[in-house]
Amino acid sequence: MNIHNARSSHSLLTRFLLLVSLAAPGAQATVQLSDTPLGRRVMVDYIVHFAYHLQWPVNAFANRNAPFRVCLMGGDSLGEPLQERFRNQRIDGRRAEFEKVDLQQMLRARKCQIVVLGPMARASLLKLLVALEFFPVLTVSDAERFAATGGMIEFADSGGEVAVRMNKTMLEKAELKMGTSLFRLGREAN
Repeated sequence: MNIHNARSSHSLLTRFLLLVSLAAPGAQATVQLSDTPLGRRVMVDYIVHFAYHLQWPVNAFANRNAPFRVCLMGGDSLGEPLQERFRNQRIDGRRAEFEKVDLQQMLRARKCQIVVLGPMARASLLKLLVALEFFPVLTVSDAERFAATGGMIEFADSGGEVAVRMNKTMLEKAELKMGTSLFRLGREAN
């Protein structure tokens, strides 16, 4: 690399770092999908779709009669719509149950099939993702860079459209199987 290219690369890197620091959390408030009625509806529709189209391993359930559990941790904006949509539903013959799980009960989340993560401190989010890493639990959120930091499915506003980012590596670690039609819904984050 010659000196001109090195200076040009350094200049680009400096501009990139400046843009990253300006876009960093806390630098400016961002609106999450779950903050708007339309965003909540789209997220809940996708979550219901995932419940019906992903395949959980047999060991994800305590027994044949165990319910299919959808849990919400952090925030409350998705609580009512999720509870309403999963009421009286059966997923693979199992009764669907909705439950709010307190952040201090991270180990309880391992008994859920889907954990929807609402707004929370980044440190709590990362700690929860580590606690669930090798368990057959689908993690879903609209937190920024969720899929890139170990979450499975991230919802993002992409210029007025919803982008669904999937972390295929984490889905495989959890032994969650998805059909090709489901994978085409989103982009791989890793």
